[in-house]
Amino acid sequence: MKRAAVRAAVHQLISRLLDGRHDFAEDTSLVQLGLDKADIEDLIFHLEDELELTAFTVEEDQMLRRAKTVKDLSRFLIRIERDE
Repeated sequence: MKRAAVRAAVHQLISRLLDGRHDFAEDTSLVQLGLDKADIEDLIFHLEDELELTAFTVEEDQMLRRAKTVKDLSRFLIRIERDE
């Protein structure tokens, strides 16, 4: 899976959560976009499903603590894909 595909999936899903808003960059804070911990958790689960990836619960928990930006989500998913 290519990084561009992962980034596109992350941006699309966040955009859907934000009612079609596309004006955010990779380094935009998830909190700044109005996403809380539950939103981020939902994002992770939906992205794993959409990209057909599986993370261990420990990895998901770490991501919830560490995900600060849109780019962090993409990095996490790329890392999971490499580990499979």
